[in-house]
Amino acid sequence: MNISQLRSTITTLLSATPGLVGSYTLPDGTKIPAIYVQGRQSVPSEWKVEGLEVVIQEFPALIPGAAIGKYKQNKQWTVVAVNYDTTSDNLSKAAERLASRFPDARFSFSPESDIAYGQYRITIPDVNMAFLAK
Repeated sequence: MNISQLRSTITTLLSATPGLVGSYTLPDGTKIPAIYVQGRQSVPSEWKVEGLEVVIQEFPALIPGAAIGKYKQNKQWTVVAVNYDTTSDNLSKAAERLASRFPDARFSFSPESDIAYGQYRITIPDVNMAFLAK
């Protein structure tokens, strides 16, 4: 899986429930869904976020492993969902939808507090098997 496929899958999955994903308001007033791929830059500070924000790390962590005559390349994609709307349960709904598509993912929940919004850090495994290079 590549980042484009992962983003598309997550966007399709979460967009199936209207109003689940929040929005970014850009400086010119345009609103776009609050799903962002974070690479060298994070979400621009001038973008205003409302509701549920989903940030996907562009590059997965690589965890190589050996097998007989093959190697196993484990990748782990990190997705962070943050709910800026403290009156909705969209964070739980989004986590349930992601768990239904990625049942082997690990979910780490951080509850809302007086200094932080509620969030899930989701680690999605992606395993590739290939023959060793000669």
